[in-house]
Amino acid sequence: MTVDYPTNKIWSTLVTKRAYFGGALVLNHTLKKVGSRYQLKIMVTREAEADKDFMAAFAAAGIPTILIEGIEPTRKTKVNKAFWQKLAPWAMTEYERIVLLDSDQVILQNIDDLMTLDLPEGYIACAHACTCNPRKISHYPEDWIPKNCPFTSANQHTGSPAPIHPTSPPTHHLLNSGTVVLTPSKPQFDALIDAIETHPDVPHMVFPDQDILAIVYRGRWKPLPYVYNALKPMRDCHSALWRDEDVKVLHYILNKPWESRGFDGDDEVESTHRLWWEAWDEVEREWIGSEAGEEKRWLFERVVRPAVAPE
Repeated sequence: MTVDYPTNKIWSTLVTKRAYFGGALVLNHTLKKVGSRYQLKIMVTREAEADKDFMAAFAAAGIPTILIEGIEPTRKTKVNKAFWQKLAPWAMTEYERIVLLDSDQVILQNIDDLMTLDLPEGYIACAHACTCNPRKISHYPEDWIPKNCPFTSANQHTGSPAPIHPTSPPTHHLLNSGTVVLTPSKPQFDALIDAIETHPDVPHMVFPDQDILAIVYRGRWKPLPYVYNALKPMRDCHSALWRDEDVKVLHYILNKPWESRGFDGDDEVESTHRLWWEAWDEVEREWIGSEAGEEKRWLFERVVRPAVAPE
């Protein structure tokens, strides 16, 4: 069935290699399942485009791709260039609105309201970064502790995010780039590229794409409620805020559900992987069912299945 999608507003995600294809398929499937009026278009690099079977699998899934050019600073850094390539939507001025999503997310409720969210000129919208560091990861900043986390300061009853003021703690100015609402703009894109080239922190950034966004958009980003980018560890470390029934976008940061089907179903955090696998089972039936066709089933075995852990 052909869907008449609006052409001026899109969802977009970046996929640079086959390993994330299962995630992208689930993202696309769940956007459709919740009845989104808008289309997901996947950004691919020239390296990915050269993989003909990979591109054939995108076509078989009915997901259009957008070829993006490489983005990386001319100076040497240890930053994986895929982080910078996530910034490509800012240059796509043929669109009025792009909502950038990570491919390790499941959409649980319709989020089309993000396409019409009021966004002041020169602003983006996204959720805060959770700075609790519940796993005590050693290379995370020292001030990443629960009392400094913006979600600790959020309204625990309504889920409303902590407002950002010039005097807010440094951690309250940090964002997570899993869901970003943006208006493509060449001046804004140029400002991001300039920051990549010149900012002294770039070579040492822990979370490069979202750190550069936090720098360029300091004081100019609208905080979204956590439900639009619910980081899975928050189900435990922010249990007073988290409500399963309110979550719209579940974000599988850290270990990915498609890496293993053997998750701990009794664990507060890992049990969320069940939702991804339920969506995956629906995707799989679409690819191998009687109506799929021989080529699609062949692509599933060659491209899709190897990207997802076996039973």
